[in-house]
Amino acid sequence: MKTEVFHLSKITKKQLTLLKTALLSGAPCILPTDTVYGLVVLGRATNARDILNKTKQNPENKPAQILCTLKQAAILAADQNQLEQAKKFWPGALTAIMAASKEGKRYSGIDTVGLRIPNSQFLLDLMESLISPLLATSANLHGKAPCKNTAELLAVFDGIVSCIVLDDNAKKNTPSKIIDYTKNSPQVIR
Repeated sequence: MKTEVFHLSKITKKQLTLLKTALLSGAPCILPTDTVYGLVVLGRATNARDILNKTKQNPENKPAQILCTLKQAAILAADQNQLEQAKKFWPGALTAIMAASKEGKRYSGIDTVGLRIPNSQFLLDLMESLISPLLATSANLHGKAPCKNTAELLAVFDGIVSCIVLDDNAKKNTPSKIIDYTKNSPQVIR
């Protein structure tokens, strides 16, 4: 597979169409987020979790974070009180673990979902146009540090992912905070 590399600040309509086509086909891609680079797969793609875990070399059935819009989060979360608590920090660097709705369980494979609404207009617009959240994890192989730059991303993922979108203005390299809202009082995991 040839990995296409695009620059977010100069992405063309043709490149955006190639990215959307890759995601709609179920191919893994790497996108900039407001935290670290994310390895993503279209959430509604067949076997999305398996594709993500295989690409990252994760243990089988490892849950993934779900990047979504607020509208999508309301569909994926079962408990609206948990959702209201997390909304105070969105969009932003918070992954909120909550009880999953029936639809949420389809994405997560378990009774909870780890939802995050990124502070990235590019990602929000992309998910809106794809009519789907993205299953996501940090762009690195299991047990390794997240890739921080072009050289690291290409060294690990060239020929493995369909597209890499680089953000020349990326300044953050800190993963999102994780809070579990399923507990009696919210519990910080990371």
